[in-house]
Amino acid sequence: MPANLAEGRPALVYLRPVPDADPPLGLAIQRAATSALVAAEGYRALATFQDTSDAASGFPRFSALLDAIAKAPARPTVVLASAHVLGDRALDCALRLLALAAAGAPVRLADASTPEAALRAAWLGRQPDERRRERARESMRKRALRGQVLGRAPFGYAVEERALVVDDTEAAVVRRVFAMYLEEHEGVRRIARALNEDGIRSRLGKPWSAGSVRAVLRNPAYTGTYRRLGVVVTGAHPALLRRGEFEEVQARMARRRTAPAEQERHAYLLAGLARCGYCGGRLLGARRSVPNGEPRTYYRCASATNQGRCEYHSQRTEVLETAVHDALASERFTVAKKPAVAQPTEARRIALDRAVARTLERWVAGELTYRDVIRSATEPALEAVRLRSGKPETPRLTPAAASARLAAEWDDLDFAGKRALLLDAVSEVVVREQRIRVVRRA
Repeated sequence: MPANLAEGRPALVYLRPVPDADPPLGLAIQRAATSALVAAEGYRALATFQDTSDAASGFPRFSALLDAIAKAPARPTVVLASAHVLGDRALDCALRLLALAAAGAPVRLADASTPEAALRAAWLGRQPDERRRERARESMRKRALRGQVLGRAPFGYAVEERALVVDDTEAAVVRRVFAMYLEEHEGVRRIARALNEDGIRSRLGKPWSAGSVRAVLRNPAYTGTYRRLGVVVTGAHPALLRRGEFEEVQARMARRRTAPAEQERHAYLLAGLARCGYCGGRLLGARRSVPNGEPRTYYRCASATNQGRCEYHSQRTEVLETAVHDALASERFTVAKKPAVAQPTEARRIALDRAVARTLERWVAGELTYRDVIRSATEPALEAVRLRSGKPETPRLTPAAASARLAAEWDDLDFAGKRALLLDAVSEVVVREQRIRVVRRA
């Protein structure tokens, strides 16, 4: 290997023969294509993972690939000859592409396609037995073309005789949101905080969040355009703002946004376990840039961040995670009153498959952006891939045994090992500024 490639960016290669592809993708062709890409773009191939063409095998080497990505000190690029190697069914292919995105690994395809284009092509080309939902959606599209409203009305409108009419109370809130963003140059979090401070609630009676404000700002329905299932009908109902205002908002949001490919994903040990001791909201992981230094990571209250309705600020990840370890080691924890009831594996897998499929259907129909897919479908896809890996399930440790291992082996465990044990041992971690309460599973 040339010296310049030995210092290149790390890459992992994945191969699987696909004899039914057109043309067939044999291993020799894949090796030649991936090797050429590695050489041309200056990658340093760390390892090659190869599965058989038998889909029933459960793709064990793909699971090993995911494990290697998680353990790598720097996220490697995954090199494929084509997205077709990831599965014979469109859903399987899509799940594995999204699982790689969830793992934080960039994907390079030797057939010159992009992951986004490959995902779209796979989903649009799925077989008839995968299109049962599509037939029902086609009937709904025909109703949409006739101007009939499908589903719930957007915030700001109500449905009368299958048509959208203005809800004056909600419409005033919509106009205020756009005015604050355009004229007062407020961000989505400040807008959510202002609405909540004024006692304004969403249609479901819940506080506003950054996400719900962003959804209003992105909804073209407020220009009088009805868009559903790929059907676009202009002038379908009364507009709440001018098209120029809406387009200016979209342009401003695009300038503020960082593309998903440019964002460095970071996994957090206590994701889904830590919650705020003041408001009960989840604690989310966050990164903060430091001039001329490594970014710092924190846990912070979702309600404080997205809704402005909690005074809790943040905890450094290393401080909070060390406190959890210390609590387990010294047995300073409480025990949950009821044991957790796990959803059966097969039922969970089916639910995850359906959730990802619904997201992809909405994406190819034009209801969601690719960014929306990455944000909402990657983690469910990764879990679904893990569940269908074909490997026998690792027997779960009792909470007491998992706690003991965490206490004794914390410094020797990698991220995946700590995370698995935490899920076995801990029900929740309740965080206040000066007090952290660890609740162990029963």
